[in-house]
Amino acid sequence: MTSCHIFFLAATLFLFSSTGFASNQQEEAASLIEHAKQLSDIRADGAPAFRLRLDFKAIKKDGSVLQGTYTEVWRSKAQWRRETAVGDFHRTEVAAGQKRFLLGPVKALSEDMRDLPALSDIGRFQPETWKPTKIENRKLNGSGFRCVETAPVVRAGIHLLTSREPEAWGDAPALCFDRSSGVLVAEIEPAMNRSEDETCFFVDYQKFGERIYARSYKCLEGEQVRLEARVVELVALSQVDPELFALPEEAKELTSCPDPVRPPRGVYEPEPVGWYGSGVVVILITVGIDGTPRNLSVNFSPSPKLEKAALEAARQWRFRPATCDGEPVEAKIAAEVATH
Repeated sequence: MTSCHIFFLAATLFLFSSTGFASNQQEEAASLIEHAKQLSDIRADGAPAFRLRLDFKAIKKDGSVLQGTYTEVWRSKAQWRRETAVGDFHRTEVAAGQKRFLLGPVKALSEDMRDLPALSDIGRFQPETWKPTKIENRKLNGSGFRCVETAPVVRAGIHLLTSREPEAWGDAPALCFDRSSGVLVAEIEPAMNRSEDETCFFVDYQKFGERIYARSYKCLEGEQVRLEARVVELVALSQVDPELFALPEEAKELTSCPDPVRPPRGVYEPEPVGWYGSGVVVILITVGIDGTPRNLSVNFSPSPKLEKAALEAARQWRFRPATCDGEPVEAKIAAEVATH
């Protein structure tokens, strides 16, 4: 039996009964995601500049509450300014071309607040990184939605691994869409470093220019509310003050993520073909922002035949990319392909 052990990530590969059925599901998933982006992506290329302000409340595990504001001035994907303020903590980030600068203290955001930029950015969802294992109608809060479900994740010791054993399947990551309007209504993440699954709801859609945009967000861990946010200002800007993007001498270029990076997660991992014998092949992979693997190299292999089979399989894998502040980033991972 062959299994693939992925450090920091995992996925279970469902085998479809026919290539045509799989293709139809992938086409429907891509269509659902692209339609939702067209409806709601206020950061799409060519979209007008805007100022966005969110008031938010984060509820920590000990029951204490953090209240603050998140403000963003967006001109383009290459020029934006974000400010997060909670109590005496204030952090400002500025994007200038391909570079990002930190104007506030070099201090990581609390884990409870790291989802804020991603919550308001539906453009981060890429169809190729949500290869579906299943598309189904679900009921959430008593209403019916169309949900794209990717591969479940299961934990084995300190590693995550793929498995075909039904009893090992965990809950699957999913995106759910309103069947009549097509807008995104929920993002479901299975428990990884948490005790229960996390679900974020997108509600109160209102018109903004040519798009409709969610004005309220609520993220729950199990049934416990973890984060609430509300858009209190969203206005289009005909002109943007260039001083907002001016960089003082003390600005520090970010060469890495200021917060812990959310690692990549596998969504499609076909097993090696022609794998004979037993052993473990360790492959080093760079996962791009589009979820594709590149720069593959073998760190360890017991034989050339196993190495070749493992590499050929790994080149077909697809991932949901790592993220920093909700933005896709490149990440390096190590993967084990092993036989038992």
